[in-house]
Amino acid sequence: MSLRRPRFASRLLLRIYLVGVAQVVLFLVCMTFLQKYVLDAPWKEGVERDMASRVAEWSASRNDPDALQAALRQMRPGARATVLTPGGRLLGANISPPLEALSPKMLRELEEKRVMLYSERPHRVAVAIPETGPLEAYALMQEGRPPRPPPPPSRLMVPLFIMLGSLAVTSLFFARTLAVPLQKLAAAARSLGEGNLSTRVGLRRRDELGQVSDAFDEMAERITHLLRSQKELLANVSHELRTPLARIRVALDLANEGDAVLARESLADIAEDLGELERLVDDVLTTARLDLTTTQTPGATPPLRLERVETRALVDKAAARFRSARPEHTLDVRMDSTLPELEADPVLLRRALDNLLDNAGKYSEPHTTVRLSARRTEQGLEVEVADQGIGIDAKDMEHLFTPFFRSDRSRARRTGGVGLGLALARRIVVAHGGSLSLESQPGQGTTARVQLPGAPAA
Repeated sequence: MSLRRPRFASRLLLRIYLVGVAQVVLFLVCMTFLQKYVLDAPWKEGVERDMASRVAEWSASRNDPDALQAALRQMRPGARATVLTPGGRLLGANISPPLEALSPKMLRELEEKRVMLYSERPHRVAVAIPETGPLEAYALMQEGRPPRPPPPPSRLMVPLFIMLGSLAVTSLFFARTLAVPLQKLAAAARSLGEGNLSTRVGLRRRDELGQVSDAFDEMAERITHLLRSQKELLANVSHELRTPLARIRVALDLANEGDAVLARESLADIAEDLGELERLVDDVLTTARLDLTTTQTPGATPPLRLERVETRALVDKAAARFRSARPEHTLDVRMDSTLPELEADPVLLRRALDNLLDNAGKYSEPHTTVRLSARRTEQGLEVEVADQGIGIDAKDMEHLFTPFFRSDRSRARRTGGVGLGLALARRIVVAHGGSLSLESQPGQGTTARVQLPGAPAA
């Protein structure tokens, strides 16, 4: 069974990417906090204090333009200052053109606050003149940013710890999303290895870890089914062997007692039982031989004794054997007037047809009709075996070609068989380059359809 492909190329990769994005966002938030509240805040506070300290000097010189201009020129390099009246008249400036006057709304706010930051970028501060009382003038300053001294280590510790803590939390959360399912997978593997066949992981995820979990559960299910099938095989083979061996023992006991008549009467039954045993052994060995060829060397061609086979003769022999083995059934044979030749192993191909007919007879009531048809197709030959039997449940259809699987165990116990007929038939057909499919409805019968390629032109 193939694994489901995720909607995205890699859901686990997407999760790793999203965790990385979250960590970058947290890093940027922490850096913004560091810049604003640790590095910029002291500098802004220093600018505002410097402006406030000059208010008294500028207030005394506001009516003396020369003195005010001299005071403005004494400011540190890079600082831009402008002194204006509330009406917008320029009293002095150390730059050209001067800074723009405040709006009436900002002037009212400045009259209440006396000192305010009215522009963040660039950083501009307004200071009322004089410090108290009615607003007679105001100063505007845009500070040129001097080289910032390194902040003290104590100011960096808090945001640094916050940043590291955030990264640790996201990393821990992500690690748990990987570690927990991996631990479950490891525990399930150990439990299954210890023989607990009911072990399943049961992860419900849509990423690659979910696919690994599904694959493990499917593998465990197949292993459980295989081991259960092997146990059933041993039980079924033992059951199949018990009856003929018991008859042989009875015949030997009768012969030993000198009752030759009864011993002779048992010979026919013994011969029939030995034939069934031989067929059972052949089926097991052939299935194993075909499986070993394809599993040990993938793509290898199974060992077949190929020869030109007349389709009509092959079908006639299979029909004759079925009528002899199951006289209580009616066999309806329909064949096209011309059928293609096959390049096939006649013994194995006959066994496949015999197995399909035997299944039709086993799982249908006596005096019902089994239909065997053969017709030419564009690809070669199509053979159908249809019965009017008990049919097959939908839940059993996918397991029918699994060795040792039987859809109706109680009925198969009465009719014999170990669940190899369909599995062997399909392997033989596939080895010949064909296909075998089934159609069935419970209570309405089953149709087995074989498609085989015709022999190449001579």
